[in-house]
Amino acid sequence: MTSTADQLFRPADAVINWARKNSLWPFFFGLSCCFVEEATAWGPRYDIARFGSEVFRGSPRQADVLIVSGTMFKKIAPVALQLYEQMSDPKWVISMGSCSNSGGMYDVYSVVQGSDQILPVDVYIPGCPPRPEAVFEGLMLLQKKIDAGERPTRPVLHLPGGSQGGREDYLVDGRTKARDTRGPGYAGIPIRGTAATEPRFAGSRAEVLWTPPAPGLTLSREQEVLAADLAAVYGDEARLAAGPDAPGDMPTFTVAPSRIADVLAHLKHKAPTRFERLEDLTAIDETARKTPVGHEATAVYTLTSLSRATMVRLLCPLQSRDATLPTATGVWSAANWYEREAAEMFGLRFDGHPDPRRLLTHRDWVSHPLRKDYEGRATNMPAFTREDCARLAPVDAAEILGERAKDGDYLLNFGPHHYATHGIIRFVMALRGERIKAMGIDIGYHHRGVEKIGERQTWHQFIPYTDRVDYLSGIANNLSYVTAVEKLAGIEVPPRAAYARVMLSELFRLSNHLMYFGTFLQDLGMMSPIFYALREREMVLDIIETVTGGRLHPSWLRLGGLAADLPEGWKEQVEAFVKIFPARLKEYHAGVTKNPIVKARTKGVGGITAAEATDRGVTGPNLRAAGVSWDRRKAMPYGAYADFDFDVPTRQNGDCYDRYLVRMDEMRESLRIIKQAAARMPEGRHLSADARYCLPQKDAALRDIESLIHHFVNVTRGPRLPSGMAYAATEAPRGEQGYFVVSDGGCHAYRMRIRTPGFANVQALPHIIEGLSIADCVAVLASYDYILPDIDR
Repeated sequence: MTSTADQLFRPADAVINWARKNSLWPFFFGLSCCFVEEATAWGPRYDIARFGSEVFRGSPRQADVLIVSGTMFKKIAPVALQLYEQMSDPKWVISMGSCSNSGGMYDVYSVVQGSDQILPVDVYIPGCPPRPEAVFEGLMLLQKKIDAGERPTRPVLHLPGGSQGGREDYLVDGRTKARDTRGPGYAGIPIRGTAATEPRFAGSRAEVLWTPPAPGLTLSREQEVLAADLAAVYGDEARLAAGPDAPGDMPTFTVAPSRIADVLAHLKHKAPTRFERLEDLTAIDETARKTPVGHEATAVYTLTSLSRATMVRLLCPLQSRDATLPTATGVWSAANWYEREAAEMFGLRFDGHPDPRRLLTHRDWVSHPLRKDYEGRATNMPAFTREDCARLAPVDAAEILGERAKDGDYLLNFGPHHYATHGIIRFVMALRGERIKAMGIDIGYHHRGVEKIGERQTWHQFIPYTDRVDYLSGIANNLSYVTAVEKLAGIEVPPRAAYARVMLSELFRLSNHLMYFGTFLQDLGMMSPIFYALREREMVLDIIETVTGGRLHPSWLRLGGLAADLPEGWKEQVEAFVKIFPARLKEYHAGVTKNPIVKARTKGVGGITAAEATDRGVTGPNLRAAGVSWDRRKAMPYGAYADFDFDVPTRQNGDCYDRYLVRMDEMRESLRIIKQAAARMPEGRHLSADARYCLPQKDAALRDIESLIHHFVNVTRGPRLPSGMAYAATEAPRGEQGYFVVSDGGCHAYRMRIRTPGFANVQALPHIIEGLSIADCVAVLASYDYILPDIDR
């Protein structure tokens, strides 16, 4: 019953609620893909200013709405709680995206199964990721909630009673919150598979199906010379894998662990083919093999020769998962983080490593997540609580810098959540005045455990996860993965599908570089360019949506081709865009490239030489800006890229300005490729006819029973791929992205490894930034173009 006093306060309640609901000031807490769509909501097409705030607030103390967008991780959750507690009353919380609401598709050891386990959530926005319009829908729901449910006059007048600021409670696991991601009705039914074995269907005939062996490799003359050289120098301690089980993607040598550092140095400095770059370093836990291999772990080194455009792989069999190897950091600086990651995830040790601490997980994390006996699913682990937030609170800045922090240094935390960090990453700087004397990096706040997930999803099921590894590159991510699997199984891709893949990958390069253009200049203090860039980016996304049905994460590629054929109207839309965009590029250059302030902030700032960049594993536009003319699309063509005419833009200084110019030039070249692809798009199938591994085309599945059966079998239990391993790298928008897939002859990957460009690129940042001022550091970060899920995986 409403009291007389409540009736008395009702007009004042209505006035206060009207003012509050129409002047919401959201504070973004962007963790994943959802944040990109949330940020797009301030673009010219959407315009979030209608809710009272021109842009998102940069500090929790300035805001009254916390929007948690994307996946909440166990390492970042304590930070989210601290930010919420810093907000002044009244305050509300919106949880945006299926990952933030429940963990979504990321049911894995590093993910919190719902931000509502530590925060009181007022509004949930579903979707993965929700469109920009959904942000407005969420804000409007919050407005209604404020208007209908809050009685703020009493609290404003410091009188007892009344209510304001939304919920104050959070859900308690097992009591008010259910975590079974399969939905209601599954209580008591165990999930298929264990941490050590892939999910299997009872009665599946996958094990008895015959699968052809993986394609073999015929060595070129140059590769034979290399094998002879290693045999002459190291004898049986570096022997070439041969025979039917030898990988078919590149020459592979088995090396004695004690000699690995020597062999790596030899291949870099003395071998007839010089391998200038450490492409990747990882490991395989061999303890769950269907057929035991005789050792517990294998260390895997992948090298690239930039001078001869070829690759080689070294395998080190280790009798124990706790085995020790000599460090390779004396051969390549890039080995530093790779070895730390292998030690953390598998338990290996590297003698002589300069910094053997954990890299991705919290220092108090127990055990090694990529071991086969480590629990993979968060829903099988104890719920994450506020008590865990206290236990996993961020470590002190001095601890990150270690011995590099000296008495008298001023330590500055830059992140993990800051506008200029471009995602959740923490830079710690030891300052002398404005000058950065030393810099440490703390990553892993976005660690999605995606490699662990890749070992339990079928070969087809894993495709949607690849979209999200770099959430601005969509189909370019799909392409890296499917190329690796197709190489492993020898799947031929029809020409029409190959051309469409190229066209869509280049559209995503444009989308990425446009976002780069806007955010780079925004960080330098120019606001207008981001609005122009978002305008053109929406045109690109419109084409992508027409073709694939999705914006950020189309998941449109399939093993052997595409999910569907190109729809009617795609060509007219592409042709209209390629006519418009050159003039827009001229506008960008006219407004920015010769701007004296931009030049003063970027020319000669944050440079890196070609040799340093190569040694540190830097790839993509950042490498080409340093003068290295290396682009996988041209140097080692994959898919249909060999059919296209385009140039590889380079610059010489490797500084912020050159990194910007290379990307501007790359947009022009991408436009050339898109134009050629649209003009010469072949007719024919959009999916391979190899039904052992590929899904049949939809029209065939509707017409004949054989296709329908193959569709059913390959969707339910997944295709069974031959035993073996393969690595494929592509030139993604931010650099080279590679997938290393290991098959045990099953329907799932035995080991899924992702070599991302950001991991190596960001590792080089202290070398570039130390000695600069804080303002120059911001310019370097903005010019460098990295993205966190790509780094943390």
